[in-house]
Amino acid sequence: MAQVNTQYLAIMQLDNIELEDRRHEQTAEGKLIRKELTRRDAIGFWKGEFRTHGGGIDGKLQTPSRVGTVTIVKGSAR
Repeated sequence: MAQVNTQYLAIMQLDNIELEDRRHEQTAEGKLIRKELTRRDAIGFWKGEFRTHGGGIDGKLQTPSRVGTVTIVKGSAR
């Protein structure tokens, strides 16, 4: 009889947000988490909700930064 990997079965029960939060772990469990994310992506199965980003700190969208951009002004008044 094949031995059941209970650690992988526990990881299969996690939802999307928990898996995404822990996908960068450099442990044996992190490897299983990345394996589960790859499996879910391949079959198109996602459990639970995805994390959404509402914009800035208070949830309002911020205007994009203009730092490092070049602005051309035509018809300068002198």
